[in-house]
Amino acid sequence: MNITATKKASLANLIESTNIPESLVRAVVKQMGGWESFKESAPDITRHGIDGGFGGFIYYSDTCSFAKRNRKSILEMATQQADDFGTGLVEMIKGFRCMKNSTESEIIEGLAGSTQQTTVTNGLAWYAGEEVARAYCDAFDPQ
Repeated sequence: MNITATKKASLANLIESTNIPESLVRAVVKQMGGWESFKESAPDITRHGIDGGFGGFIYYSDTCSFAKRNRKSILEMATQQADDFGTGLVEMIKGFRCMKNSTESEIIEGLAGSTQQTTVTNGLAWYAGEEVARAYCDAFDPQ
């Protein structure tokens, strides 16, 4: 059990327990409809992925808007994670299941903010949602 698992599961404690940018944690929780909705969904997202249909992360209109608003924080988290994994950013993102049909060029364009790369932009939103859900489950060990 994680040390933070003994703490009350609160947004403040989640933010304290992770190196994900605070603004991104807050944005994911808000996108999912608030703290209670997020807490209910996080274990299922962690087990099965966010592409199964979770509020705020279903439609391209929602995911692409989210990714564009939070692009800087998503890229900060992804860059740090790629460094931690000892891989390049594009290579790491290319490994996402939802990116299997995307070319490196499309991923680079999407990372640069191209509005033409809907699949990449959507994938970045899903990545953010899954990482925040995973951080919650790691910190508070919900069943």
